[in-house]
Amino acid sequence: MVLLSYLQRFDRYCYCLCSGLRAKDFPGQVALLTSRSGDGYGYLAIAIMAWFLDDAGDDYFAHLLYAFALELPVYWILKNSFRRQRPCERNLSLAALIVASDQFSFPSGHTAAAVLFSVITYQYYPSLGLACFGWAAAIGASRVVVGVHYPSDIVAGAALAVIVSEVVI
Repeated sequence: MVLLSYLQRFDRYCYCLCSGLRAKDFPGQVALLTSRSGDGYGYLAIAIMAWFLDDAGDDYFAHLLYAFALELPVYWILKNSFRRQRPCERNLSLAALIVASDQFSFPSGHTAAAVLFSVITYQYYPSLGLACFGWAAAIGASRVVVGVHYPSDIVAGAALAVIVSEVVI
């Protein structure tokens, strides 16, 4: 219980630190765009391009479908089991820059999807995969900056993706 209390305090502290970046100026706008880039449309576009343009694209596309078909239900079960309120809803007096697509914050689905996409992509296209890992980290950080996740939500989303990728690889 003490460890959980420390984790919650650390989460709140980091969340409040990010409030300075949340202003609707350049850092906030970059975080907003980065967060939106993880909405899923890019994954589909890249997978379809690989499917049409590369011999390994069929396997890559199928691997991504299988991975996301496993990750999404696990993510929803966890999210609806833990039912952790989003930080912007916990009376921290820091409004979010976006309206989240669902009610709960733990784990971060955007981070889970971005890390899972990166791991699978790395298996087929290592140089592109490395770039995707940086992009996935930016998506995770942006979710804290825009005000809809705590840092531990991001870590949990990344851990979920790693576990799922170990199952499917």
